[in-house]
Amino acid sequence: MTLQAVLSLLGFFTIVLTLFIQWQIYVTRAAATFAASSLLIAAALLYAGIVDDEPLVILLGLLTGAVRGILIPLLVVNSLHVRPWRAREQRPVIKTATSILISLLCVLGGYGLYRFALVQVIPAENGFLPFSLFLQGSFLIISKRNAFIQMIGYLVMENAVLLLGSLVFPGLPLVIEAGVVLDLLGIVVVARIIMQMRETSVEEAGERFERLKG
Repeated sequence: MTLQAVLSLLGFFTIVLTLFIQWQIYVTRAAATFAASSLLIAAALLYAGIVDDEPLVILLGLLTGAVRGILIPLLVVNSLHVRPWRAREQRPVIKTATSILISLLCVLGGYGLYRFALVQVIPAENGFLPFSLFLQGSFLIISKRNAFIQMIGYLVMENAVLLLGSLVFPGLPLVIEAGVVLDLLGIVVVARIIMQMRETSVEEAGERFERLKG
């Protein structure tokens, strides 16, 4: 198989896994599915780096797998205040069946956007995949209330940027630098969400204690 064919196949499976994330209501399962999709993106970058003999792309693939595929999902699961297997989306903005349908429409929307507006600017085999993935991530943020799942949607959008780089600009240094920055930014976002949730939890516990004390 050619490089573009392999990257396209990995991108397709990433989109399918993002559909599964949209379907999930438990945070742990959403995090595990995101980890699998991130490992696919990492595999795409590693394969592109090996075929094109680009050590920096290989390094970015390893970094993506380590940070997005392992570190961030573990950080999310280990930071849940309630029992991890019970943390879930309580009141979704959109019903699950409807949200999956809209996510599929996002895939078609990404295809239409690329085919009718961007194919001349970014000519690549199955170049619509990153745009579809980006729209899926955006909708995941909009359609969920849980902060952790919303954060996963943001990271899906980052994965779309990396997939675009591996498909179109596999050796471009700017993509390497952007990937590193996005990884660091992702860690900061996760840390900020965790700190905010802990502060909220402490405040609520203090209020309940005061009510009981009074």
